[in-house]
Amino acid sequence: MKRRKSIKIAALLIALIVFAVAIAAYRTYNAKVDAAQTTDIYIYPFTTYTELRNDLHQKGIVNDIRLFDFYAKASGYNKRLKAGHYVVKPKMKIWKLINDLRHGNQQPVKLVIGKSRLSEDFANKVSSGLMFKPQELIAEMQKEGIVDSIFFFVVPNTYEVYWTISPADFISRMKRESSKFWQSKSKQLENFALNRYQIISLASIIEEETNKNDEKPIMAGVYINRLNKDMLLQADPTVKYALKNFMLKRIKGEHLKVSSPYNTYINKGLPPTPICLPSLASINAVLNYVKHDYLFFCAKEDFSGYHNFATNANQHELNRRLYIRELNKRGIK
Repeated sequence: MKRRKSIKIAALLIALIVFAVAIAAYRTYNAKVDAAQTTDIYIYPFTTYTELRNDLHQKGIVNDIRLFDFYAKASGYNKRLKAGHYVVKPKMKIWKLINDLRHGNQQPVKLVIGKSRLSEDFANKVSSGLMFKPQELIAEMQKEGIVDSIFFFVVPNTYEVYWTISPADFISRMKRESSKFWQSKSKQLENFALNRYQIISLASIIEEETNKNDEKPIMAGVYINRLNKDMLLQADPTVKYALKNFMLKRIKGEHLKVSSPYNTYINKGLPPTPICLPSLASINAVLNYVKHDYLFFCAKEDFSGYHNFATNANQHELNRRLYIRELNKRGIK
């Protein structure tokens, strides 16, 4: 009788232990992060496991450090971190987070590439959203010999890339995207007077001349007319670029004499490379330029940002005087 009772008690104890273990296993398996909202994690090379764990704890992403340690050590993750950008979602299971980190299941970042004037400016803007440093991108441009011509190979857009992308792979990606873009314009380019590189250079001038997209195709037509007539482009933005002074509000006679291949007041044709990374609106303005007889334009005296266009030098001079008079009136030097 006592034997049966002992067996029953033992069986009950075993059942309780199994139940307790099952409950613990269930809770452990279903334990979730404490992040209240979707949170980005950036792990740099040489980050230690302790640094990562403490950072997750301090940010309130994982409060149960012991459980995080358990999964990390059980999987061996604590000994081999992988750099990258990872996303933690609310109610995400801790083991799932460890699994993503351990396998390097990065989430791409959205990289917005917009206007830049200089390659250094471009490198600073791009690197602010990626792991590499601006000087590393500049060094890669130098290696490939495209420091001044990088804008020939970049199309402004929003791209999904891995945060850990290398400078070399980034440039390769930009070149592929650029090739795809221009391939999509192949039919339009068949009978076009300019090639893709000339289009980008002209678009960069348009980009600097006006922010009025509805005016850009008209302005592009002016420059194409001047190119067709073998006239100097006389584009003020190229002078600013040659001087590396983009804050100039008035271009004066001494500025026009600057010795530079980018100064279109003394050199015929387009500048050797783009003077900025033009927007898609400016590129499309060149591709879809308006055919007309205008050869000149000058900023409107009302400072609306629009321009007065002229077919001859006399009319242009009148427009220019109106604008200069208003500059003087407003004390703009």
